[in-house]
Amino acid sequence: MGYQEGMDDLEEYPVGVRVRILAAQVKASANLATWLFLGQGEMFFSTCVHEKEFLSFLKLGKCLDFLYESKEEWDCPVILSDPLGMVWLAENAYVENEGETVQTEQTQKGRLLIVIGPLFLSHTSVKHIEESLRSSSYSVHMRREMMRTLAEVPVISMSAVNQYAKILHYTLTSQRIQTSDFIFQNEATRLLTMGEESEDSVQYQSLERVVQDEKLILQAVKDGNLDYRQIMEQGSNYQPEMPSNTGDVLRDGKNSVLIFTALCSRAAIEGGLAVKTAKEMEMRYISETERCETVTKLKSLKNMMLDDFVHKVRESKENPMISKTPQECCDYIRTNVLRPLTVEEIAKEMGYTTYYFTKKFYKEMGIKVTDYIKQARIEYAKIALLTTKKSIQEISDSLQFGTRNYFSKVFHEIVGMTPAAYREKVGKEENV
Repeated sequence: MGYQEGMDDLEEYPVGVRVRILAAQVKASANLATWLFLGQGEMFFSTCVHEKEFLSFLKLGKCLDFLYESKEEWDCPVILSDPLGMVWLAENAYVENEGETVQTEQTQKGRLLIVIGPLFLSHTSVKHIEESLRSSSYSVHMRREMMRTLAEVPVISMSAVNQYAKILHYTLTSQRIQTSDFIFQNEATRLLTMGEESEDSVQYQSLERVVQDEKLILQAVKDGNLDYRQIMEQGSNYQPEMPSNTGDVLRDGKNSVLIFTALCSRAAIEGGLAVKTAKEMEMRYISETERCETVTKLKSLKNMMLDDFVHKVRESKENPMISKTPQECCDYIRTNVLRPLTVEEIAKEMGYTTYYFTKKFYKEMGIKVTDYIKQARIEYAKIALLTTKKSIQEISDSLQFGTRNYFSKVFHEIVGMTPAAYREKVGKEENV
């Protein structure tokens, strides 16, 4: 969700700059190392702490040989594996201008090779290596040193690997890609990753709900909706997740909150909060996140951060031309979109007669209450169409539209396409 969008503003930068930014991102989010190789296989740049050791695995596993022997044949991410079962991502980068990408006289116009890794797909792989080393002829000291090094290799799910591969391709080409376009070093590598993909699919239903809940929470931030806690209670105990596992619960938690903070900042800006204010808040909470010493303190900070963003957006929306009542009404409607809502009920909730309330709302908001209810329900429907497998009929029923035809008609009037077309078109764009 967020990295590809964050790269949109970087298209004007040289490839080398984009690669270094990506390297910082994957290092911070999942402790993944990034490597840059020149035309003849000479390593120019790396963020790997144990550079010498892991470079040897790339060479022993014939990974670099495969990449350079066939580099004219592929133009998309490549998934590789070395003798220890560690996984690597790689892709070519085009250098348009000499010296533009990396500042060295050795750089020539042509192709560079970007590699991300290594990583393990499961903790089982790590345990298997431990057992293999115990039965090897290596000395105790050598085995200890090797395990100390390998313990720093992140363990990441295959679904996250696929996302990082897509991000790598987008960073280099500004183009989106399907997982079906990936190239595998050999059949063994493909089989290695397939086992993890099946495990990921078991988790899909819960992840689907998390994504939906996340979008609803971020919408509440954007709206400055003070009833966001009610939305959270109606969800699935939403906790922002990061699609990786470093083996360190606190570190994983920090990575998750860091990403969520950036998303809240963006939502707040979209909701009208001044960019300067939002970014100052983002940097403050990033610093406080890194200072957290326990998971409990981290969760408390996340809740405080969310509350802070919501209230700041609400304050920014306060306008002397618009009274508090219509704003409260909008919050009430968005919070209760799944319930049968009537203008009479809302007017009573706001403490006004129906006639006075409808006039007041239209005068200050420039839209009828009934039309605003429709818009709020369609916004919810857009989220449901993209993040769940619910049928259009089910979504229509949950949002109180009465019939699927009427739902489709209202959806088309507001969005400009049918629900089915929206799911097909926008869903495909978000999944590439």
